[in-house]
Amino acid sequence: MSSPSTEITAPAVEERLRAELIDLGVEDDAISADAKFDALDIDSLDVADLMAMVVKEYGVEIPRSELADVTIGQLVERIVAGASS
Repeated sequence: MSSPSTEITAPAVEERLRAELIDLGVEDDAISADAKFDALDIDSLDVADLMAMVVKEYGVEIPRSELADVTIGQLVERIVAGASS
């Protein structure tokens, strides 16, 4: 029998996003809670891959158009809130 789903925490989501962004070629030192997505030097296909991972792992859909002025910290909060509801 499987255990109940584990709680999704901001630190865990932030670490998962960091790992994914590094895999997409973003420099580790460019990734911080106040870094804006449009400043991370990733193309639209990378953003699509990242958002697909978010949907698959957390069940939260965030339209790419809403990411333009969002920080990583804000995205983390949105994922945690969306996954908890």
